[in-house]
Amino acid sequence: MAEETKNPKVNVAILEAQLSDGPSSDAEESVEDAEDNSEKDQQRSEADFALKLVETLVGLNDQVISNYELSNRFFTIEELICFGFFAKSVPLNPLSAIYPENGFLLFKGVPVPKSVNLTSSNLAEIERTVQSSGSTGTQINQLSDLAPDMLNAYQMATQIYNDRLSKIAATYMANVKNAKTQVIEVSAAVVCGFVIILTLASLI
Repeated sequence: MAEETKNPKVNVAILEAQLSDGPSSDAEESVEDAEDNSEKDQQRSEADFALKLVETLVGLNDQVISNYELSNRFFTIEELICFGFFAKSVPLNPLSAIYPENGFLLFKGVPVPKSVNLTSSNLAEIERTVQSSGSTGTQINQLSDLAPDMLNAYQMATQIYNDRLSKIAATYMANVKNAKTQVIEVSAAVVCGFVIILTLASLI
């Protein structure tokens, strides 16, 4: 205790250093937290816009949304242009009918899923809508002209749409396979029935 009182200047310096360190570290933490929250908000905004792009195109494919409603789905011309780029990036008619869509005899048809089956006519309508919205007056002429956040959303939307396409295509192929198996089984049963009837008839 005696040594501490002999050096009051040292003690004061230590206290001042401790006091100065406390608030600065708290300030640094608050700045880091604010940056983290801002980054999370940005990522959430990009993800929401990506889902909006996907849902809009799926709605157009399913004819739930008309091309006349398209311009009202987006708040800015830039967002609509981004949607136009996105629509042009996905495959056209990726699923073709490989089995009758309408039922026949005792069998059910297997319709081709429309939600991810963008047609060339729908794409042409989308392009006309984007052009008629006044997009020619902007400086966005190619994909790289998009703002970074929209470019990120575009990339996410493309990935989401393609993943959905893969899953739906796999389900469609499985349904077709099941339908063909049913036809073969029923046909075999019918043939066996005729054979039995003819055999019995020959024994009479």
